[in-house]
Amino acid sequence: MRGIQYDPVLRRHIQKYNLQDKMHSILGLLGDEAQAILDWSRTEAQRMKEERVPEGEMPLGRIMFDLISREAAIRLVQQNDARGRLTTKGEVKLKTGYRAEMPVLYQEAGMRHPQEARNLRHNIFHESFTAFLKKVLPDITTEVPTTGNGLTPDLIVSHKNPDWIMAVEYKAYRSLTLLSESELLKGMRYQAEWGSAWLVTTSNKSVRGVYGPTLRSRDLVEGGLIRLPIIAKRKGFTPEQRENKGIARKGIVHLSKHEGEAITCPLVSAKDLLESCKSGKPVKGLAISTGLEMVRMIKEQGLEEEADNLLRVMKSPTDVLHSDKVTSFRLIES
Repeated sequence: MRGIQYDPVLRRHIQKYNLQDKMHSILGLLGDEAQAILDWSRTEAQRMKEERVPEGEMPLGRIMFDLISREAAIRLVQQNDARGRLTTKGEVKLKTGYRAEMPVLYQEAGMRHPQEARNLRHNIFHESFTAFLKKVLPDITTEVPTTGNGLTPDLIVSHKNPDWIMAVEYKAYRSLTLLSESELLKGMRYQAEWGSAWLVTTSNKSVRGVYGPTLRSRDLVEGGLIRLPIIAKRKGFTPEQRENKGIARKGIVHLSKHEGEAITCPLVSAKDLLESCKSGKPVKGLAISTGLEMVRMIKEQGLEEEADNLLRVMKSPTDVLHSDKVTSFRLIES
């Protein structure tokens, strides 16, 4: 872009790392404000170095470029939103070079990213469910597994003396979202790995009754690959409809990966699973609890606030769900 005056420090950084094309893209996104933002970046980068915030350990040119690319990323999100488009992390990196945490970037742009809503629902659910679990099984230890290490349930529940372990998977949707064959297959795989598993969800619709008291992976794959493509092809007019389409597409991929496997798994009731845990020997099988079942169980333990929070996750549309206590930027990790 002609007429732009570069600070020498910034120019050297751009030349050193061959960022000319990225800078051209950034200037296009910044438009008429480009020069003012470049000038501001020098002052802000200098302040950060003097105050020794973490970024202050970087070279000055790097800090300036990161500040400028972040401003460009914010404008990219706003421009895409004005066109009705979702901005992806890959698009941000391609056009600006900025490594964004998308929920944070969306908030800086004045809007909520769908992932943030998903994280918030998941984390509110986590708080309510773990409070309930520790009330009914007071001697347990809970751990959130690190993702990327093979099978990763949302929660591992363990007990010492006697030793036992159980895997738990959450599905924190609005209540109108179907708990599909893909989710049941995931629960089956956790049961095969850990012996006892519990699939807990805010949804009130489930296909668990379609497949009988013993789940077979081949039946789930066959049934899901017939039903889910129908949902994936429907038009999505509301956020919930679009989320359902996305869940269906993910489910199709997951089921397709496990065609040919032959896993069987008995279904057990949540009541029997909890009673067997109390006796020190969890029953081998998969329990599945839907939203209103969980609300009732939590209320029976006197946890009214936790039950109300679970109902909010079930009933509140994505754009109005909020919490003053629970993070929405990332999934709870501990």
